[in-house]
Amino acid sequence: MKVDEHRTSVSASAPGKVIICGEHYVVHGSHAVAAAINKRAKVKVSTADGRSSTISSRGVNVSLDSPDRSFYSIKSIAKKIFSEHGKPRAGVKIAIDSDIPAGSGLGSSAAVSVATAAALIGFVGARVEPAKIVEAATCGEKEVHGNPSGIDIQASLNGGMILFNKNSGAKPVPLDRSLQFLVVYSGRQRKTSELVDKVRRMRDRYPRFFERLTEASSFLSLEVVEAVSSGDLPYLGAIMNMMQSSLSWIGVSNRMLDNLIEDVLSEDVYGAKITGAGGGGSIIALPKPEKGSAVLKRIALRNKVSFLCTIPQRGLRMEEA
Repeated sequence: MKVDEHRTSVSASAPGKVIICGEHYVVHGSHAVAAAINKRAKVKVSTADGRSSTISSRGVNVSLDSPDRSFYSIKSIAKKIFSEHGKPRAGVKIAIDSDIPAGSGLGSSAAVSVATAAALIGFVGARVEPAKIVEAATCGEKEVHGNPSGIDIQASLNGGMILFNKNSGAKPVPLDRSLQFLVVYSGRQRKTSELVDKVRRMRDRYPRFFERLTEASSFLSLEVVEAVSSGDLPYLGAIMNMMQSSLSWIGVSNRMLDNLIEDVLSEDVYGAKITGAGGGGSIIALPKPEKGSAVLKRIALRNKVSFLCTIPQRGLRMEEA
């Protein structure tokens, strides 16, 4: 879409995500399945009163041109877009408003990066194209995660549910019926890049076994697509449980997360697992039909950031500024 070059503000929003199968292994070539959730990040880019440019979020304001590491992913995205299309003569304000908890494993940084890239591209008068958004957003994600697979960006951009491979890209997973997941944030933030390095060390220690686990993860991700397509929720839950045991072996689960999963896995839940990098962050669970609200009510007594998410959800959208 082409945005009028004389617009004084452009806004975009993008959703967070959950990974249903294949996290960590996707970095090493496995297929993985992810889905957009009903938590979003909105970014508004507008003309500033003076010539200085700023980034703001939750009451924190920094200069877009400052060399420190604050909001460095946003600075990287802006630098790339301005280098290609020219920096506006007037100052620029980038305002971020996100309801995705940071460090929660729910794709907060990717959602902000995708929304920022789309809003900035539109603001400078360029055509807002998916490939350009991915290219710019990836610059931001590399600042956060080091060497991201790209799955978070694709889930946030496309919405719905996707089957992803870093070599072949993202493919939409058709959904004939909606799916409901319970998302529970543990309250403990974690740094994805550190956990990715931890898994890499495990791969180096047990290369043959890790290779087989990566192949199994890829196979199970394809089986998730089959389970979703056929509506076989017990099978989907079983795959989630098996993936959790594999993720635990490579060291990205811990006692806190194991206890949280143990608490969630009542007779009303088919399966549960960590989602994303692990080490903290969030877990997801697959409730039995009509049981989601009851499970949420029980879990929310001890975990404040808990919510039900119905999939599919919409991906990137340009908003009224």
